[in-house]
Amino acid sequence: MTFPLPSHSRASNAAVVMITSSAIWGLLAAGLQTLSTIQLLLPIFSYLAPLPVLNYGHLTPVVSFLLVYGWITSGLLGVLMILVPRFSGIPFRYGRLLTGGAILWQFGVLCGLTGILGEGGTGTPFLPFLRPVTCIFLVSFLVLGTGITRGLGGSWKSGPLLPRLYLLGALISFPLGLGTADLLLRGGTPGAVQIIVQLVWASILQHLWLTPLALVLVFQLIPAMTGRATSSLSLGVLAWVTTLGLGGWLSNTLETEGPLPSWLQSAGVVATLLLFVAVLGNGILIHPLLEGKMEEIKRNVALRFMSIGAWSYLATYGWLAFLALPGVRQTTVFTMTTNATQTLLIFLFLGSVLSGSVYALLPVSRNMGWPSHPALTWHFWFTSIGAGMMVSGYALAGIFQGLALNDPGVPMGTIASYLRPFLVLVLIGQFLWWAGQMAFTSLLFSSLLKLFTSTAPMAIFPSENPASTTR
Repeated sequence: MTFPLPSHSRASNAAVVMITSSAIWGLLAAGLQTLSTIQLLLPIFSYLAPLPVLNYGHLTPVVSFLLVYGWITSGLLGVLMILVPRFSGIPFRYGRLLTGGAILWQFGVLCGLTGILGEGGTGTPFLPFLRPVTCIFLVSFLVLGTGITRGLGGSWKSGPLLPRLYLLGALISFPLGLGTADLLLRGGTPGAVQIIVQLVWASILQHLWLTPLALVLVFQLIPAMTGRATSSLSLGVLAWVTTLGLGGWLSNTLETEGPLPSWLQSAGVVATLLLFVAVLGNGILIHPLLEGKMEEIKRNVALRFMSIGAWSYLATYGWLAFLALPGVRQTTVFTMTTNATQTLLIFLFLGSVLSGSVYALLPVSRNMGWPSHPALTWHFWFTSIGAGMMVSGYALAGIFQGLALNDPGVPMGTIASYLRPFLVLVLIGQFLWWAGQMAFTSLLFSSLLKLFTSTAPMAIFPSENPASTTR
């Protein structure tokens, strides 16, 4: 997994900027998300908010924006800047330029945040910011993405192929998708076409950008930590081709009875079901990597997070396939099942992979270690249980909401009362996840500042490692 070349540290500062900023944005997003849920449960709090920008209508697009662009994307790009030269063997150059690109990305997040709070979101899913922020992101990605393309260099026979394939697909999809969506959605495109573009952009961002980035880490780090190689390259390549070919169609299933051609909606359903088959193929590759490694998973913090992320990957696309089934789709469309999908994808899949990657890779880049501290346990259990409660609450709320909406005899006030118990469950989960993220953020900054006297390169849960290694 690693090539101990000194020049790899050129990207160290840029990676730290991205990872630490990711932790801060994630903490802020979790706090604002909790506040928005409280306002949803008790609408009077919307009027008691100290500032008008903190009402529910402003907070909802802000939370989505911070989670995607601030927390997940910043973090994944940060860990990839540490990882990719280590499986290609090609060192980074121009470290200051990479650091400038990392700072520019954070400036884009800050501009997007202030713009949404000040003027409100644009109403476009995953594109709630104005065009200047899009330009900032594209310029920053030009710098960071060019550096990360080092992972595509060297001899492809010298290391695992699947991580490079997913990296290639992600690096192409993001700038093309973001640039095209911005041009079409802000350029006077007819209304029906705008709906299609919005749905395609949402699919590209989630399934052709974020998911492939996470799979780069899954197929590179899990084999490295378990000492096993993927069993079937041909199956992995087939799953990769299917992901790239169908990933842009999945959100079309949301437009049931909407102003879209029926064949386009049907194509979204078929694409979702076929992509789930491809995900099962990746699951067949992941299972042997983790089989019989339960003791290591219990002990190794990074491996435990990566294993949770890998199986959440299967659960996410299994849930999407379930929602695409005839009957289920018509019942659950435009309900809180969409929140369950986003929570499962972002918090359990992408968030777990990001956390495991930080624990595994940051010591390699910064010559630091992790303490055997209870905060490791708090981070894992609070975030995992909290995310699980959020997914369960949203899923149950969405199903009951859909059944009630399809019954003309149920008044809207009754439907709202149905949702309250499930939203309370969601709120408790959000508090737990925020507490876990707080534990991680504190541990991250303390370790970077080397405030602990006893650390080890590999993060070990304290209950499994009473004796720590002194540096």
